This record gives sequence, C-alpha cells and structure tokens, in this order.
Amino acid sequence: MQTMAINRRALLRFMNTDLGSGHHTAVAAMLGEPLAVGLLLHYLTGKGLKATCVSTKVTQGTKAGARLDAWIATEDQTARTLYQTEIKMWAGNALGGLRLSDDADEAVLAAGAARQWNRIWDATQEMFIAPSVAKVLIPMKRPAGYEDWPCEPLACFWWLMRSQPEDGPWFTLDVGMTAKSPFGRVHIFSLTAYLLTLEDETLHLHLPLLRDRLQLIGGLFGSSEQHWTDVFRP
Repeated sequence: MQTMAINRRALLRFMNTDLGSGHHTAVAAMLGEPLAVGLLLHYLTGKGLKATCVSTKVTQGTKAGARLDAWIATEDQTARTLYQTEIKMWAGNALGGLRLSDDADEAVLAAGAARQWNRIWDATQEMFIAPSVAKVLIPMKRPAGYEDWPCEPLACFWWLMRSQPEDGPWFTLDVGMTAKSPFGRVHIFSLTAYLLTLEDETLHLHLPLLRDRLQLIGGLFGSSEQHWTDVFRP
C-alpha cells in the first residue's frame, strides 16, 4: 500500500492559524476529503482494526437526494462495520473557526472544543443543527459486496470538538427521535483532536485520491511519473 509523508505540526499550523493566508481555501479544497479519509484509516488501524475506504461515492441510490463523502469499512476477529461518512474540512482559520497556537493549554483547548461542538449539535433535540451535517443520518445505499454489513453514520470534522470534557478524538452520541433517522447513534471524529494526541512529527498516510490529484496537476506542468513514484512510497 502506497503512503505519503505528512508533516503533522505543519498541517495543524496551516489549518488552525493564519499561516499561508490567501491560500487556505484552495489548498483545503484539494486536500480535503482525501486527507480526512487518510487520517481516519490511520486512527482505525491504530486501534487494531482492518480499515479500508471502499468508495467515495455515497448516495441513496437515486439521481437526486443526499450525498456523503466516503464508505469506510472496518473489521476485526469479532465484528465488522460499514461507516457512511460525511466530512467537513472547515478550517480553524476560517470565519467562525477555532484558531490554535502551538502552546495552547488544556483550558484553551477545552473551551474551544466545547464552543465548536455547541455550534453543530442541539443537545436538547439530540441532533445536528445544520442540514449539511444532519444528512449523515439519512440511510445510504450500501456498496456492492457490503449489502449485509452493519452500517453506522460517522461525521468527521477538522475542528477540535468535544461533547464532554473527557471525549477523545472519536466519540459516540445517541440520536434523538426528532432526527427522524433509523440510526440510534452517530459517531464523531475530530481530525485536529486526533493530531494533537500524536507525538510523531511525520505521519505516513494512505492517500490514493490525493495522489491522483497531484499526478494530474503535475502532468499539466511537466512532472514525470518517476517524481510521483518517489513521493508515494510502498
């Protein structure tokens, strides 16, 4: 499996501070979902699971209707799960985001994480506030070969978020009846929270979609195939 080296601290700085101002929207749009999926797989495999991105085509099986971003399959010796995944790469440096310095202490992190969580979740109704996130609770058509797999919703955010002070990067909440969803719970994954738990400065992530995008851009400017073979290592 080919991987690409990512500088963890540089990524946090770029997405959560004003470093590189003027380029955030363009770069985040290109990295976006591929990076989120790569970090999800990194987290899940670190938990001892076999994790795979099955597809980035997630629909209700109709021409119209809700669309999500990825099917993530996990399995171990006792269970298997298919996650219909919505990804929101809202940067910390964007309007309404959460800017974080390298030396932010736990009090700053906790307050910011709680604020961002309250922006997206209605605790009284037990559901997402924004329809663009709540769509993760709409059942999608499982991909071929996974029709009988248990399916659960997963909402992945760049923002640092916690529903409770003790929450880790991945936490799970019950979904209220007002959500009108057949799912009884939803999983939340915070990319910033996960990166902050790591100590390695270089992460090796499986990023096939990003590889394809970079190869396409490189081809437009004369980069050789060998260049990208060197960038993406087995």
